[in-house]
Parts: sequence; structure tokens; C-alpha cells
Amino acid sequence: MEIKRLIISIASAVSLTACASIVSDNESTTYIETEPETARCELHGQDFKRVVNTPDSIHLPAEAAPITIACVADGYKTTTEPLDTKVDGWVFGNILFGGLIGLAIDSARGAGQEYPPHVMVALEPEIFTSQADRDAWYDRRREAQEARWNNVISQAQAQCSDDDDTSCKSRVEKAQEERDEEIAELEERRLQARVAQAP
Repeated sequence: MEIKRLIISIASAVSLTACASIVSDNESTTYIETEPETARCELHGQDFKRVVNTPDSIHLPAEAAPITIACVADGYKTTTEPLDTKVDGWVFGNILFGGLIGLAIDSARGAGQEYPPHVMVALEPEIFTSQADRDAWYDRRREAQEARWNNVISQAQAQCSDDDDTSCKSRVEKAQEERDEEIAELEERRLQARVAQAP
């Protein structure tokens, strides 16, 4: 009985406030690190531009997504990484308490989305000390790219309701194509990377 009264009280309070969007925020914090440790990074998104010196944390508005991080440091090439949002747990609170109206309001202003809490940007050296050093660096980059894309593709596949969901399958295939293109571009950069001449 006490639990039932509590549920009724919560529902009444939500109704009285007449607030469709109850708990979402349209900003999240991301900690940016680089390799090397110190670099200057410019972040560009939708009507959004910031500069940070790593390592540092930054508050990012969801409506700016997707964001591109471009980092520079002495002895390294300008290196970019994508940064995008995902649905956070509060969106389910809006479905429960605010219904689809609350969800729509939050989506329109970028709420219900959050960025990864941590990003690592590995800057590409202008010249590698050896071919082995070059391959080790690119192998790490490829592993990171494959892990990121595997996560994206897995999430896309999880949204496919059945085998006849052609639109969902198209999104999965598109993600796979973009993954393959990005990895092919990385391998092309590997071949073009400068390696110090052996003495």
C-alpha cells in the first residue's frame, strides 16, 4: 500500500508541474587526452567552436553533434577524430513520465543525448623512427577504428526488427561501407607515412 501511495504521489507531482521534459540535460562532459600528452585541439560542430589544450575536460552541447576534433603538436601532423552523441539513460525517464511529447521536446533541443566521457586522440608523427614504429602506430589506430565501427554496426543491427526490415539493413550496410572506406584510407596513409632512413 505504501508503494502504491508513493507511485501515485510521484505521478501527481509530475502532472502538477506539467513539464514534459523532466530530467534531461543538453550538455555532457568529455575528457580529452592526446598522444603526445600535450596538444592544441580545435573542436568544430553545428554552430560550435572551442579550443582546448590537452589534457582537459570540456562541456559539449548535444545539438552541436557531430563534432570534429583536430589536434596539433610540434613534430606531429594535424590529426582529427570524430565525436558524436548517443542516447543517454534519461530518455527512458521521459518515456515513462513525459510520454512521447517529452521525448520529442528533448530530441528537438538535443537533450537525451550524451558524448563519450573520454576521448583519446593519437597524433600521427611527421616522421617515424623505423618501419616497425610506423606499423605499430597504424596497427593501434586500425584496432581503435575497428572497435568503434563494430560498436556502431552492432547497435544498428540490434535495431533491425526482423529479416524483412530492408531500411535497417541498408543502414547496417552503409555503416559497413563507411568502416571499410575509413580503414582503406588509414592503410593508404600508412603507405605514404615518412620513415627515417637507416644510417
